[in-house]
Amino acid sequence: MYQQQYHQYTIQHQQTWNILYTKRTQALSAVVSAPFWQGVNALELKAYFIPDFQELNYLLKRLSDWEVVAVEEPLRPRQVLAKWAKKRFPAVTQIRLHPDADLRLQGDKDLFQDVFSLLPWVLQPEVADFMHRVGQLSLKHKDPAETELLWRLVQHVLGNGLLRDAEGKATLFGFHLISNAPEAEKALRSENQWQPIVLEEILGQPYKAVDQPVSYFVLESLADLTSLVDQLEKEGLPVVEIPAQLQLAAV
Repeated sequence: MYQQQYHQYTIQHQQTWNILYTKRTQALSAVVSAPFWQGVNALELKAYFIPDFQELNYLLKRLSDWEVVAVEEPLRPRQVLAKWAKKRFPAVTQIRLHPDADLRLQGDKDLFQDVFSLLPWVLQPEVADFMHRVGQLSLKHKDPAETELLWRLVQHVLGNGLLRDAEGKATLFGFHLISNAPEAEKALRSENQWQPIVLEEILGQPYKAVDQPVSYFVLESLADLTSLVDQLEKEGLPVVEIPAQLQLAAV
């Protein structure tokens, strides 16, 4: 099994984590809701050093029944969902080397996006349950088109979604937005693209990693995640025409 090789992180790697952590926490302090920061604190994420996965798992075992598993490179959608079905959180061990001035992630996701931008949410029961149940659904629906639909849901909600806080203000929720400064700013100022959480609308919206979202779906609360997966389990996946190239990318 692949392991995080912590000793291979250089001073430059550690400096990159420090820059990303410091600048994003400052920028996000007023635009990400309290549950996320509770997760950051519970996992003892700090600016000073890249997290050690063994230490993260020690904390996770006390707080949840999930564990972090190291992966050398981003997994394909079906592989990610299969891990979630077993309550395993795959995290890339590589970190971007040269963050731009605007802190945009170029290319595939990295350790910062996985560990800083998504893992803290896993400590929220509704998020962890959503991920686990979507993962389980992926084991039942193995056709590439079905995998693509489940991945659309994940990316539009967990990747690029917004969440209303206790005061009703729209805040950042998706890991892609939390990890990337310009995408986050665009999402918050594009109110005309905000859409309510409607499963059929989400699944009908194609997702391509290289494109800007056409819509940003807004959770009224984390309970909306439970409603989405309840509906999926009850009604099953709809029939949606998906181009063959997108189906292949989901496998």
